[in-house]
Amino acid sequence: MATFDERQRAWDLFLQRWPLQALSGLTPSTYNKSGDQDTFTYWLEFGLGRMLGSIRGGDSSKLGLYERKNEPKGPRTHVQAGELYSWKKKYGASEGEAFKNIHSKIIEVANASSKGNLALVQEIDLEHVLKWKIAFIYQDTHRPCVLPIYNYKKLSAIAGATGQRVTQADLYARLMEQRGEQSVLAYGFDLWDSAEDALDDQEVEEMLEGEVQATKNMCKPPLNQILFGPPGTGKTYNTINQALAILAPEFLTQNNGDDPESRKRLKTEFDRFASAERVRFVTFHQSFSYEDFVEGLRALPPNSEGNPGDSLAYDVAKGVFVQLCLDARSDPVLEQKLGLKKDPTIWKISIEEASSDGRTRRYCFQHGEARIGWHKVGDIREADLTDPSFKLGSNDRSSLSSFGREIEEGDVLVCLGSRKSICAVGVVAGEYEYTPDVPEGVRKDYVQRLPVNWLLSDIDFDITALNGGRGLTLKTVYPINRISWPELQLGLQQAGFSLANETKPPAPAEKLPYVLIIDEINRGNISRIFGELITLIESSKRAGAAEALEVVLPYSRRHFSVPDNVYLIGTMNTADRSLAGLDIALRRRFTFREMPPRPELLDRLEVAGLNIGQLLRVMNQRIEVLLDREHCLGHAYFMPLKEEGLGDADLLVKLELIFRNQILPLLQEYFFEDWQRIHWILNDHRKSAIDRFTIQDVQDVTALFGTINLPAQVGGWRVNEAAFKRPSAYAGVIAVNAGAQVLPVVLEEVGA
Repeated sequence: MATFDERQRAWDLFLQRWPLQALSGLTPSTYNKSGDQDTFTYWLEFGLGRMLGSIRGGDSSKLGLYERKNEPKGPRTHVQAGELYSWKKKYGASEGEAFKNIHSKIIEVANASSKGNLALVQEIDLEHVLKWKIAFIYQDTHRPCVLPIYNYKKLSAIAGATGQRVTQADLYARLMEQRGEQSVLAYGFDLWDSAEDALDDQEVEEMLEGEVQATKNMCKPPLNQILFGPPGTGKTYNTINQALAILAPEFLTQNNGDDPESRKRLKTEFDRFASAERVRFVTFHQSFSYEDFVEGLRALPPNSEGNPGDSLAYDVAKGVFVQLCLDARSDPVLEQKLGLKKDPTIWKISIEEASSDGRTRRYCFQHGEARIGWHKVGDIREADLTDPSFKLGSNDRSSLSSFGREIEEGDVLVCLGSRKSICAVGVVAGEYEYTPDVPEGVRKDYVQRLPVNWLLSDIDFDITALNGGRGLTLKTVYPINRISWPELQLGLQQAGFSLANETKPPAPAEKLPYVLIIDEINRGNISRIFGELITLIESSKRAGAAEALEVVLPYSRRHFSVPDNVYLIGTMNTADRSLAGLDIALRRRFTFREMPPRPELLDRLEVAGLNIGQLLRVMNQRIEVLLDREHCLGHAYFMPLKEEGLGDADLLVKLELIFRNQILPLLQEYFFEDWQRIHWILNDHRKSAIDRFTIQDVQDVTALFGTINLPAQVGGWRVNEAAFKRPSAYAGVIAVNAGAQVLPVVLEEVGA
């Protein structure tokens, strides 16, 4: 049974995903879509909404309109079947008409419930349990009026009104009179528990089963999500919370408060995951490309790491997303057991020539070491490899330097078997040694030694697929930069090799989640950046899923898929580009979570007697009328006013800086220097001249130009600097406003 805290969290998360203002944007596919767990009706019936009271039972027609899984079963008196959707005939003759009707009723119910008008909810002709569950979710939590019990028969029994002709609204009113100080959730489920004896065993079992599943779902954030909203609504700020909901959900639950100390703890925990590279951050912009995100060619200057030669060379560099996916495939428990360092380098080594009898190679495998020759050089760490007397070519110098100076404990060695295959895989277990006296069975010139824990030996593993289709070269020692440890590990496991040397394969370890935060995701060219990976990030196309897909990357030629423990969190500023204009392929594969302005966070904040929450509400009302809701002002602009220790004078100075440096420039950008509308937003047209932030100077055109065909009185706009220091100028933004009554006045002046 879920706790009341879990139910409350489910309610909060439901409203984050489906806030009241987002209901106007519902479409048939976001309302109900077969197999899609991110639709409004799925959330109501099976998702987190299940923890707020069950509406299961019956068939899908209770939703009014639904997408069928199969062909219609046959004629039904009350249901009409279209090509894709079926709907109750009473709502309309077509799919479009039916949804329009249902959609408008859903909004009516939610609005009426939010105002406590249950009499109106009672009259609205929407499916019974659907209507009352929507009413419960969108009621005013400060003045609740609906209980999380939606079945009329059960509600009547609980209220002791069985057999009486009482409306559901009246039943709620009767029971709410006895609520006392209990929360509506605690009270509602206490009533349900007290009436449990009157319920069928199957009903109780279904309810409990649904709650368990809903609790599990609550702990499973979507694989791909985008936080969207106007500027200053805390999208990037909240990516920390969303990342921790994936990486450390229990820690987030215990520390998710509004106080600065809670935020500090969350940021510290987030930084810990960032240091471990479990979460990474990138910002999209116009120059960000496929090569940055997936993979591309990178120039390697002469005589540099990876290019010891004298000419320019190119190599394939992994992008941020591919590298994250490769890291997400790793098994930290196994890597620790094998003695691997973090992000080990893969080194190719040749122990004797392929045509030799292999005695030295076998000795090395049996005695845990790797050896190479060049005995005349002596101790590599002390030798001058450029000494002409050694007669070393560039490949020889590079091999010796790598073996004695660059290979580190915890790196991986793969031993050449043939040009296409390796015969052994090992982990370097210690430091380089110079051994002038070699043991019996080893070539006399093989004096350079590394201790190695050979995980696999005497194998024949074709490495060309992992190496971008290329074979191995005859150079004795060099790093294979195209291959990472997770790739090598996966390739060996898929070929049937066990790295742990166990008779029984170990149980698969729980995959650790990895998170990529993409700030300003809509500012990049999505199709160019994601390329073919836009398909692979779908949950059904991830590695291990029933419909899993993989692609061959264009530069490295490696086979690639996206693991199911990689999460994407994007942020999108709706004022920068309309949500409607976003790449459709991206919209379909991401869950969108709106981040609207939250003026309620500022309701307890006053500057010179002015309520800042109300100030933000009124300005945003005007912006919505004159422009749209995607260009509202976010609450984050005013959050610096909540800093502790600020006196009245300090608050006024901060408010001045906010308006002068942020609010006014943003309005100029929104309205493309249309100062008349900025004038209206700030209510300057109804203030005294001294309190106006914007002033239009009146010029006598005749005096300036003589008699010409221009308006008699015109003038430019300017900012009134003195107004920013006057508390009455800010109070005047809302002083004459009475809620929404300001809107008709503005519309009249606009000429609407």
